[in-house]
Amino acid sequence: MIRLSKLIFLSIASLLLVSCGIAGKQSANGGMEEFYYMEGLRNYHMGNYSSAENAFKRLLSMNPAHDAALYHMANIKMGYGKGGEALHYMYAAAQADTSNYWYQMQIAQLYSMNQQKEKAVEVYEDLLARYPKKVDLYYDLANLYLNLREIDKALLLLDDIEKFGGVSEATGFYRFNILMMQGKREEAQPLIEELAQSYPSPRVLTLLGDLYAESGSDSLALVCYDGALAEDPGFIPAIFGQAEVYRLSQQYDLFFEKMNLFMDDDFVDSSMKVEYMEQLLMNRAFAANFLRQVDTLFTKLYRCHKADSAVVYRYAGFLVQASREERAVAVLKEHVEDDPANQTAWHQYVSINYFLQRWDDMYDVANQALLHFPKQPHFLTLAGIAVWQKGQIPEAISIFESILPLAKKDKHLLTQTYAALGDLYHAAGKVDKSFKAYEKSLQLDPNQSGALNNYAYFLSLEGKKLQKAYEMSKKTIDAEPQNATYLDTFGWVLYKMGRYQEAKAIFRQVLMYGKDLSAEVLDHYAEVLFALKEYDMAFMYWEQAKFKEKNPELEKKIEERKIQMKK
Repeated sequence: MIRLSKLIFLSIASLLLVSCGIAGKQSANGGMEEFYYMEGLRNYHMGNYSSAENAFKRLLSMNPAHDAALYHMANIKMGYGKGGEALHYMYAAAQADTSNYWYQMQIAQLYSMNQQKEKAVEVYEDLLARYPKKVDLYYDLANLYLNLREIDKALLLLDDIEKFGGVSEATGFYRFNILMMQGKREEAQPLIEELAQSYPSPRVLTLLGDLYAESGSDSLALVCYDGALAEDPGFIPAIFGQAEVYRLSQQYDLFFEKMNLFMDDDFVDSSMKVEYMEQLLMNRAFAANFLRQVDTLFTKLYRCHKADSAVVYRYAGFLVQASREERAVAVLKEHVEDDPANQTAWHQYVSINYFLQRWDDMYDVANQALLHFPKQPHFLTLAGIAVWQKGQIPEAISIFESILPLAKKDKHLLTQTYAALGDLYHAAGKVDKSFKAYEKSLQLDPNQSGALNNYAYFLSLEGKKLQKAYEMSKKTIDAEPQNATYLDTFGWVLYKMGRYQEAKAIFRQVLMYGKDLSAEVLDHYAEVLFALKEYDMAFMYWEQAKFKEKNPELEKKIEERKIQMKK
């Protein structure tokens, strides 16, 4: 569907003006022309752009110079993102009615939108010569000059505007922006101070307050903001300015009082609010010390913009950080209930259960998502992960096998699915199928670290193809030299190959990079040390492994090693 926001109607009035061009003239096919024009116009306003285009084309086949039809065709093409074709039709419309101001304006705007700024300037300069009293042309052309960094020309146009209507708030702001663009702040601030005397509007006073605040003149800034709010008590930029002054001066009660008003305002752009909250949360100490107040700000933000997905997801993330997991889950649940066709919303809802390791809930939500998006491989994968984490290996295998025919055209998904099946088959004791699945995964992506690591580790457990295991494991640590899991596998493969000193060096890196090492990793290092006859160190790490995990088999092995040591 064409996005109407990209169409370049100036107003309904301009449409009516356009429609009064050649459309009012009669030709031999006058009756049919009128029919097709009205039919095209009707479909256009109903949003049936394809039907409108067909009607206008039929009309133009009878009368190629029908300017109103050409104008609408230009807008339709622009809606499709076809800027070149839009220009073609708009030029034809302008040639059919050379006196039509709006057609020329549209051509200039199309050039500008197509990043043909120099050509847009030419059209505007011609229009300005023909219509020297149309003030909007001066501003449009000045903006183009600024885009082209022709600042002197923009300033000359500004002088012309002020000759017609004198200095105004609008021209003052324009001149200020030009000075700031030139880096002439020392000239820009006095200009706004003078403007505030003549036009003490909320907008001018707030800008002046911002300038004072930036230079550290907090008291002057607050005077300006107070003046702006005396004119308009709900002027949000001034309220925001006050809040920032209070935050920077550590007057936090006043800061939160003002910021609550900011977050509670429906008209403030939600993305601006989210960005501001992100900046607040970057200061972890501040967020921790004022958790209750920050929570209130987020709650107001959420209530104001519940339909905005970005707001919902950030609010849920904050709730998790604040250890309010139940509320976070409820917020995301409500979001999918409000917008069940939103696939991203379902993904977020499943993901929070994954993050919280709520495997039963994760499985249920993934299956609910599949009701809306049947056989969507991503949700099948998440459902498979959930039952896998629950230890239901056969069910997980069944789910991941069902993904294979759906992933034929998605190389990445197919690679990951075969890798997952390699793990699952091995967990089910199907070693041959496991190794075949890894081979298929690595045929698709020879550098897939997860499959390389697990395949190498399981080969080392079997004591088979150790050279192949070595080569695969070496790839993983070359890619991620500080990954403790991959280093553990590589060290264990070296141990299995009898290269104990090399294995010890690798395990020393595991100790360096690993955090909260598992009993299995500690056991591996102990075995390496035992093979090197460093018995005291070996049994020290075995004791740590026992402390990490109650494992009768490990304890039995340790006792056996004590007997071996004495022989």
